[in-house]
Amino acid sequence: MNHRGAEIDPQEMTFLEHLEELRWVLIRAGIALVVAASLAFPVSEWLMREVLIRPLHVHFPEYTLIYLKPPGYFLALITISLWTAAIVALPYIAWEFWRFIAPGLFVRERKMIPVILGITIVCFLLGASLAYFVVLPLALRFFLSLGSDLVVPQIEVKEYLSFSLRLIFAFGIVFELPVLAFFLARAGLLTAAFLRNVRSYAVVAIAMLAAVITPPDPVSMLLLMGPLVVLYEISIGVAALGARKYQRILERGPED
Repeated sequence: MNHRGAEIDPQEMTFLEHLEELRWVLIRAGIALVVAASLAFPVSEWLMREVLIRPLHVHFPEYTLIYLKPPGYFLALITISLWTAAIVALPYIAWEFWRFIAPGLFVRERKMIPVILGITIVCFLLGASLAYFVVLPLALRFFLSLGSDLVVPQIEVKEYLSFSLRLIFAFGIVFELPVLAFFLARAGLLTAAFLRNVRSYAVVAIAMLAAVITPPDPVSMLLLMGPLVVLYEISIGVAALGARKYQRILERGPED
């Protein structure tokens, strides 16, 4: 189906037509982000007070957030709106990309799309919840304990929001690793044996990934590395399951 809603046989589309469809997918995803951010902005202050700052106030009630520049508070609200939009629009954006690749899948694979989307959302929420309820308080406890009479910690609101939201979003994304492993194995592009053979290299890659996507400090990196290593081991089992599904598809033959 093209962006005008007309049915198109994907085998009859040229490379440029595929690029045009991808362009429209990206445009719709961008529009979804803008709409979600616009809807999130009026409630961004409530989200900051009741959700994002709660881990700080619950565990460290003596701390008050500050801002150092005149537009600091406004920029903090904008930051909340954009990150909230990314999280809220994620199911729709995922659905757009699944719909884009769906014409190239078998019928039985297309029937799996709603299930995969549901699992994708659940995995993201699990990762985000782990970061919010466990990892963020641990990270705050460590960093705020470093203060002394010489240097008194004061927390700037935009820096706090950037730190906490990046941590939450990073954990949500990396919890998609088993879903990706299952899909690639089911498509015959990945095997559990390969994941086992490259495990030592994967640990190094995980360390590099954790350093890139978390706030720039070793504690956040280590807090993300642990779950990532566990998820990698889970992905090996998931890939084995996906490979069995792939073998059944080969034995039964593809469906149109």
